[in-house]
Amino acid sequence: MESEEGSDSVDTKGQHFVIDAFQCQADILNQEDVLKEFLIKAVEDLGMEILSTYFHSFSPQGVTGVIVLSTSHLSIHTWPEHGYAALDLYTCGDQKLWPVLRELLLKLEAKRASVHEIVRGHDIVHRPSSIKELDILSDTLVKEKSDIRVKNDIGNEWDRAYLKATLKGNHNILYHGSSPFQELLLIETTDIRLYLNQELQFSSLDERYYHEALVFPAMELAASPKRVLVLGGGDGLAVREILKYPNVEHVDLVDIDPKMVQLAKMHPALLVQNERSFLDEKVTVHVEDAKGYISGKLEPYDVIIIDFPDPSDSIISSLYTKELFSKVALLLAEDGVLVCQSNSPEEAPRLFWSIGKTIEAAGFYTRGYKILVPSFGLWGFHLATKKEISEEIPEISVPHEALPKNMTHLFNLSPTILSERKHAIVNEVSNLRLHKVYEEEIQK
Repeated sequence: MESEEGSDSVDTKGQHFVIDAFQCQADILNQEDVLKEFLIKAVEDLGMEILSTYFHSFSPQGVTGVIVLSTSHLSIHTWPEHGYAALDLYTCGDQKLWPVLRELLLKLEAKRASVHEIVRGHDIVHRPSSIKELDILSDTLVKEKSDIRVKNDIGNEWDRAYLKATLKGNHNILYHGSSPFQELLLIETTDIRLYLNQELQFSSLDERYYHEALVFPAMELAASPKRVLVLGGGDGLAVREILKYPNVEHVDLVDIDPKMVQLAKMHPALLVQNERSFLDEKVTVHVEDAKGYISGKLEPYDVIIIDFPDPSDSIISSLYTKELFSKVALLLAEDGVLVCQSNSPEEAPRLFWSIGKTIEAAGFYTRGYKILVPSFGLWGFHLATKKEISEEIPEISVPHEALPKNMTHLFNLSPTILSERKHAIVNEVSNLRLHKVYEEEIQK
């Protein structure tokens, strides 16, 4: 590659875009001539010189194509059956590439794209690639990592400090955006982390401790867990664990945030983490308010898993009420099992026991338990049934990674934690107090 002056010197600094295009028009992805025309037009719009082209159609479907440029290359590989195309453009020119690439994505009728911009060159100080998410229809580009500000009025002090430290180090922003309900941040360092409103939701290093503990005790105690309801859990990680049980026939998941559900269904990093659980034919995802969903006419469920956010404000506190748990009771089979995440019995024992007492006020028998999740510390849950819960906890009968097969020790709570049970309150619609308990213990 020669410089503009025609010398033999080569500028190694390059622009490199690797693009994953999703929800493309399948017919377009299977037409070799059309794709060739689109790519040649893109190269012409960039003012680049074409040295050679090669395109090939596969049977029964799919196209691969490469355009060799004087400044490097542009390639495409398509999977029409998945509506997916992979594009790669590398050039040592200094053109503004993104407007032309976006136009190319529009021609493919892509609905979403993941754009990896890689800085190339021997004299460039190494830094991680910049990864952006693009909603093609709205043209909303995810903010660069330098635009992310840790806010003091959301999240908690520990998560804010951890996030600030993370943003100063080597990291990739996999997704950063907002929905009508919350700010979403998916970030990659040595692990994958999801933040909602700048509160850590999971780390890929240890999230299985939480999700196995959330799911396995209820699934093992249920007489026959064929129908399962999950309220919350829009990342798909709880559903991943539920689907390990071969007798599960149907799973309904209800989450209010369409953006969170979209990420769980489509973002490559989350698809790896949740093992494509939302794409399983047994799973139906309902994007709506849990209160509205449980008020409908529904068949009974054998297991109901409640994975709501922590009751940090009055809106979320209204999800942890005697009235809501009473409605949930109507949906639970007589021999079914309910489980509800209940914050930390160590850091917030009054909050932990208050969630349990509120569930009991709705007519359930309850039993609290805990697990150590390194990213969060000791974390608590409550099992609930319509009949008294047996002291004997069944062993895990499906593949598991984080928990031991015998889960009995999860139910052994320390005397210090048990002593705080007497301070629990019942949270009711007419007297919402759980968020005040949260403020007293978590934000003290």
